[in-house]
Amino acid sequence: MKKTIWASIMTLLLFQALASFVYSEADSSMEYRLPTTPEEIVADINKDMSELYDEGDNYYKMFTSKGYLRVDLLRNRLAVNNNNYEMVYGSSHGPWLQHRGGMYAYSGYTRFGESVSTDGAPWYAGWSGTKIQNFNMVEAPWDDSNLQRVYMVKKNGYDGYRNTKHKFLASSNGTFEQAILVGLNYHYAGKKYSQFMYQSLNDQYKDRVVYDRDAKPKGGDWVKYVHVLQPPTYLSWGEGRIYIKGASGAYTYLGIPIAPFILLSDDLSAQFEALPSGAVEGEEVLVGIKLNSSFTTDQETDYAWNVKTSSGEALAINYAGHAKTESGLITIPANGERLLYASFTMPKGNVTIGFTINKDKNSPKEASYENNVLPPAAIKLVTALPTVTGEYELDYNVLKKIVTFPLSGGAAITAHLSLPSQSTWDGNAFGALHVNNLSANVFRSFTVSNNPPVNEAGTSIVRKPVITTSLLRSDFGDDPKNRKWLNWPNSNDAKLNIGTISFEGAVTRNYIRTLSVCTTSKDHFGEEQITCTEEKEPGSTSAPFSPGVDVKNVKAKIYNGIKTVPAKTYKDVLENNTISDLRKSLFWTNEPYAYDVIRWMANENENGKLYEWTTVPGQYKRTFIQQARGEVNWQNEKTMEQQYKQGRDAARKMTNNKTLYDKAVFATDKQLQKYDYPIKSGYYFNPAGVYTFTVETETFKQTQTDTKDHKDLVNAVIDSFRYETDLIYINNKKVAVNIFNEPLGKKGNAPVKKAAALSVKEKKGVDSAVLLTVIDRSVEDSRYSKSVEEIYHSEESVDNKTHPYWKLVLEGYPESSTLGSFDNFKYREYVESGQKMYKIKEKTKVSIIINKDNTNVYTHAQMPNGEYYVQAWIDDLELSNSTNAYKTLGKLVGIKPLDAIKINVTGSMYDDLNN
Repeated sequence: MKKTIWASIMTLLLFQALASFVYSEADSSMEYRLPTTPEEIVADINKDMSELYDEGDNYYKMFTSKGYLRVDLLRNRLAVNNNNYEMVYGSSHGPWLQHRGGMYAYSGYTRFGESVSTDGAPWYAGWSGTKIQNFNMVEAPWDDSNLQRVYMVKKNGYDGYRNTKHKFLASSNGTFEQAILVGLNYHYAGKKYSQFMYQSLNDQYKDRVVYDRDAKPKGGDWVKYVHVLQPPTYLSWGEGRIYIKGASGAYTYLGIPIAPFILLSDDLSAQFEALPSGAVEGEEVLVGIKLNSSFTTDQETDYAWNVKTSSGEALAINYAGHAKTESGLITIPANGERLLYASFTMPKGNVTIGFTINKDKNSPKEASYENNVLPPAAIKLVTALPTVTGEYELDYNVLKKIVTFPLSGGAAITAHLSLPSQSTWDGNAFGALHVNNLSANVFRSFTVSNNPPVNEAGTSIVRKPVITTSLLRSDFGDDPKNRKWLNWPNSNDAKLNIGTISFEGAVTRNYIRTLSVCTTSKDHFGEEQITCTEEKEPGSTSAPFSPGVDVKNVKAKIYNGIKTVPAKTYKDVLENNTISDLRKSLFWTNEPYAYDVIRWMANENENGKLYEWTTVPGQYKRTFIQQARGEVNWQNEKTMEQQYKQGRDAARKMTNNKTLYDKAVFATDKQLQKYDYPIKSGYYFNPAGVYTFTVETETFKQTQTDTKDHKDLVNAVIDSFRYETDLIYINNKKVAVNIFNEPLGKKGNAPVKKAAALSVKEKKGVDSAVLLTVIDRSVEDSRYSKSVEEIYHSEESVDNKTHPYWKLVLEGYPESSTLGSFDNFKYREYVESGQKMYKIKEKTKVSIIINKDNTNVYTHAQMPNGEYYVQAWIDDLELSNSTNAYKTLGKLVGIKPLDAIKINVTGSMYDDLNN
C-alpha cells in the first residue's frame, strides 16, 4: 500500500461531481472562470494559494530541482474537459505496473520532491484487510523523531491547522476535519478492495469495504494524524498523509485526500439506498431513500414519495424511518443524512417508485437541484415457477438410494436486474439462489451443485442447480440393519414419504448514478461562465430469482419376512414295535434349534446400480428341525440252549464224567430223558447266557460331542434287560432262596418257589454273587462308533453353499415353500455365520453276560418236583420318561421272551446217593 493509495501529494483536482453550483457575488468576493490553457491553470491555483493562505503569487513555479512542471499532464486533462489537475514535476518513474495497459507507479514529483502516484495506480503493495480508520496511526507524525529520520517528515504551517476566521472552515471549528471526511467519503467510503487490487494480490479481501462513511480514527479527529502536504483551495484538492506503524515496528504511509471547499457548499440530495429490481407477488418489498445535506446548519425541507402500480390499484404502503408519511416536512441535520423507507406487499403487477425533495427549490436555496429528484424506477413482478413433481422408490432390498435431479425440472431460474436511468453498473452482481431442503428427514446428505454464489456482470442471472441426495430406508421407520423392522401391513404397497424443496434468493448489483451539474461564475470581465461537470452517486438494486417448489414422492417397498416358515412334518413313530420283533425302529422329530439369519441388502447409486452389498439381520430366528431316527437290535449271542448243550448231551448219554457238566448237572436217568432239561434237586444249576444288542441313532446337534440322546437310549435298553427264573436255590446259610437271594416260604417242609429277575440295576444273585455283567464302551472302546457330518451353510448367496436341510427352514426357497418371498419381495435368508449344525450318527454294541465267571449256584435239595423255567426277556421301555426328543414316541415294547428253557425237577441228589 506504501506510496500507492493516494500518494499524489500535490494533486490538484477540480471536483468533477458538482451539483449545478451557482456561486453568487453576494456570497463571495472570489470569482472564477474555467482555465483554457496550462498557463491559466497555474495562475488560478497560485491565486487561490495567495488569497486563502497568504502564500504569495508564485507558489507553484515552472521549474524545481526535480525538473520542469509537467505541462503535458495539464494539457491532457484540458483535452478531455476534465477539470482535475495534478501539479507534477519531472518525469514518470518507479516500478512498472502491468495495469490498464501498463504504467509507472509515479508520474513525477511534488514541489518539494516527493514522488506523486500515477492517476489510477493500483495498491501494488497489497492490503492487510484492515479498514483505513482502524490503522495503527502515529499521532502528530510531524513531531515523531522516527518519522523525521525515516521519511524526513517536517512540521509545516498546515499541520494541526486552525483558523476560525476562515469562512470555509467554520463548520469544523477552523480545521480541515470536515474537508478530510468529505475527501475520504468521496474516494473510499463503501468501496471494495477489488477496485484498488493489483493482479489478485490479497484477493481474499476483494469483497471487503476499505473505509466506512464518516468513520474516524479510534483516537479522535483526523487532523491529529494527517500530515498536510498541500492545503485545499476552493476548486482544488488538498493532500495529506497518515503514517502507520506495523506489528514489526516498521512504518508505512497512506495518502489522504482533502476535499476542495466547494464540496462543503450548501446542497441537499436524494438517492436510493435500497431499490429492488423485482419481487414475487405476496413478497414484502422494502425501498430505502437516503437524504444528504452539506449545509452547516439543520435544514427543514419538503419531501414526497410517488409510488404507483401498473394496474392503477391502490397499494397499502407503510412509511417508516425518519418520516412516516407519504409526504411532508423533514429536518435534515447539518452535514448529516436521513433515511426514509416504504414497504408494501408486492401486487400482481409492476410498481414504480419516484421521490422528490425541496420541490419548489426555495426551502432552502441550494447550490444544485439536479439531485433533488429521483426519476420513477420500476420494481417488476417476478412470477413463481410451477411446482415440479417426481417419484423415487426404494426396492425391497435397498437400504439407501442416491438420486440426482435438476431443480425445477432443469428450468432456468432467473433474476432480472434493471439499471436505473442515468446510471452505469459498478462492479458485478452478487447474491445467491438459496435452495432449501424442507424435508431433512426425507432428503439426507443433501447437496446442491451447479449453483455458485453470484459474482458476474450480467443483468439476467440464471441458475440451474442440480440436487444430489440420499433416500434412506430408516426414514420410513424400517431400519433392519439396526434391528428395527417395520411390519408393513401390505408388502405389495409401498410406504410413502413426501419431500419438499423450495428455492428463492436474490441478487444485488451496485450502480453509479451520474448527474450533469453546472456551476455559474463571473470572469474578470464580469461575464458569466457556465461550467458543467458530472456528479456520481452510488446506489444498488436487487432482484429476486423466480421462486418455486419441487415435490418428490419417495416410496419404499417393505418386507421383513414371515414370522413362521411353514414347518415340514416328520415321522414320529415306532416301527416293528411288537414283543416278538428283535429289531425295532424309532423315528422322531429332532429337537428344534433356533438360528439367527441374515439377508442381503444394498445401496443404489444414481444410475440404478446396486453396490455395497451388506448382510442385514433377519427379524425372526429360524428353527432347524429334521428327521431323527434310531434302531435297537437284539440278538442271542449265546443262548441257554447253547450254554447247557454240553451237560445235557452228557446226561443223555448217561456219562458220569463230571467235567462235562460245566454249567449244570442234568439227570442221567433214562426215564427222565423225555424232558428237555431234567435235573434232580440239590445239584448246581448255574445261570448262563450271553445277549447282545446294538443301538444306532442319527440326530442333529449344534456340537460334535457324543449325544445324550444316544447315551440315554443305550442305558435305557440296558436297564430293560431281565434274567428270570423260579428255581429254588440254597445259599451258604443253608436257606432256601430264589435267584435274588430272597428267603422262600415253606409249605410243610418243602420251600415254596417264587420267581425273581435279575437286571443291570439288580445284578446280584444267590449269596450276593454278581450274576449279570454288562460289556459296553466303558469296557471296550470299539463298541462305540460315531460319524459327524456338518450341515454346511454360508452367508454367500451361492446356491450350492447352503445345505438342502437349511433350505427347508429358511424363507425364500422352494424347499420351504416360500420361493414367492424371493420372487416377489427379493427376500431370501441365509444362516448367520458362526452357528453350527451337525448330523451325528452313533452306534453302540452292548453284551450282557449271565454269570460271567460260571459261579456254581446250587438248587435246594428239598425243591419240590415239578416244572420250572428260566428266561431272558426285555421289559417295556417308557420313552416318555426321557428328556430327549424321542419322549413323544411312547412305549418301546419289550421282547418276551428273548430266550427261555423249561426245567423238569424229578427227585433229588439223595436219590442218587441212596442208589
